[in-house]
Amino acid sequence: MALTIPVERISQEARRRDVRAGLRRLARLLVTLLVGIPYVLGWTVSKVWLGLTIAWVAAGEGWRDAARSRPVKGGRR
Repeated sequence: MALTIPVERISQEARRRDVRAGLRRLARLLVTLLVGIPYVLGWTVSKVWLGLTIAWVAAGEGWRDAARSRPVKGGRR
């Protein structure tokens, strides 16, 4: 009885289960998260800040317009 070792099949399976490929994917994921999360947070904060600034300026303009259109009482404004 001869013992045959399926070297090719073992080699293919070893290549398929290459740990380095998994580590590369994990490293790529971690780098993406380390860069992506601050980027998204910064982008979001900038858009929120812009929206708040626009709302603040619009409120100020509305306040000034309302003050200009008030009738003058007693000769003073």
